[in-house]
Amino acid sequence: MKKILILILTLGLFAACQSNTKKSEKPEEATASQVVEYQKMEFDVTGMTCTGCENTVINGLKQLDGVKEVKASYKNNKVTIMVEKDKVNREEIAQKIETVGYTVNE
Repeated sequence: MKKILILILTLGLFAACQSNTKKSEKPEEATASQVVEYQKMEFDVTGMTCTGCENTVINGLKQLDGVKEVKASYKNNKVTIMVEKDKVNREEIAQKIETVGYTVNE
């Protein structure tokens, strides 16, 4: 009976050590969250004549770092873009639209 009691106590002690070891080995996770501010920009764009033109503008602008969302309308000659504030500016966007073959009217 004494041997069984010693065995149970030993196993209990071993289990307690294991649970403490696991807690101490686990790295702390970063809890800081980053808030990203977005800015909406609109452009008058001429030269788009179809949905293929819209897709060309959209795909071109999505290559810019900081671009979250792009909508283009050849019917309204408008491009609306949502970007991370202070990451990309109007001039860079206008230049990209012109690089892919369309004209930005200021």
